[in-house]
Amino acid sequence: MDPILDFQAYRSDLYGAAPTFTPIGVPKQKVLLEDFTGHECGNCPNGHVKAAQLLATYGEDLAVVAIHAGSLAAPLPPQYPKDWTTDEGTYYLLTQVGQDIMPKGRINRRENAATIFSPSAWPAQVTAAFTAQPAANLQLQANYEASGGQWNVHAFAEWLDNAEGDYRLVIMLTESGIEAPQLWYNNNPEYIAVYHHEHMLRTTGTGATGLKVFSNPIEGMNKRFSYTFDWNSEWVPENCEVIAFLTEGDNGRVVNVAKVKLVP
Repeated sequence: MDPILDFQAYRSDLYGAAPTFTPIGVPKQKVLLEDFTGHECGNCPNGHVKAAQLLATYGEDLAVVAIHAGSLAAPLPPQYPKDWTTDEGTYYLLTQVGQDIMPKGRINRRENAATIFSPSAWPAQVTAAFTAQPAANLQLQANYEASGGQWNVHAFAEWLDNAEGDYRLVIMLTESGIEAPQLWYNNNPEYIAVYHHEHMLRTTGTGATGLKVFSNPIEGMNKRFSYTFDWNSEWVPENCEVIAFLTEGDNGRVVNVAKVKLVP
């Protein structure tokens, strides 16, 4: 039986043949940091600072997602008029994590999807996550199609070891450079009318938990997954980044992750 569910939604009729990928062969572990945050969370900018410091250290090997969710992310006009939450972010916080508390973060969702850490623990946890031996590598390409009002994603998974169970592929879109109010207790004044929000989760093209793409994969197996998603005119493509990651089906742990700018 073919162990792969082949979900092929890419519009090759509009955008041409999907790209080809070359397996890397050598394990390359990358790390996903999910930062649960909110514009009414006065301690959350401390987490934003920590995430920026980690990005400066690890660069392309670290993917950061700022997930606005929970009671402190709710709109509260006139000071906080915009709703930056997403259905996916709400699911992650209240269903997977199971508590409305921030600033907290997940690092490769280990030990499982409910495990969260305060920003002070992020550096040690991220460093430890990089030492893991990945069961799979993941490569990624993406582009924005202004003429069609769509964005394309091509992810390539390469298994380096045998694995048991189901594995899911999640594709996220984040946006940076968003100017909007934020509360910051360490700042004077604490209410910042024009705060620069970075790496904000905008959507998951594949849904909150992703698509099941592998069952009991074996060493040497590789597969490309290509998708076309509709664009939202509120987003600025030049400020967006695509993040893809494989998760273990039973516990949500991240096997590996890749990121790429939507517009180079």
